[in-house]
Amino acid sequence: MAKKKTTVYLDSDVLTATKAAALTSKRSESAVIEDALRSYLRSGHGDAARDELRELLERVALASDLDEDAALVQAVDEVRAVRQERRSRSARGG
Repeated sequence: MAKKKTTVYLDSDVLTATKAAALTSKRSESAVIEDALRSYLRSGHGDAARDELRELLERVALASDLDEDAALVQAVDEVRAVRQERRSRSARGG
């Protein structure tokens, strides 16, 4: 399966532990994180989160008068606005 790049923000102690686990196991940090996520998802926690997200999306759909295309456009606009705000805060040093 092809790998995709993503950005993840971790607490410094989690990142330090990830780096240590990678070094001691002679694996990449990416492999350590991927293994941890796979383990978490297999444990059933992923199912609960997926079900919760599905329920939330169903509630939003019931309360919205937007069709699927309009909702997608609005979602993309919101993501862009959040990213722009983050870039602005980062540029200001905050």
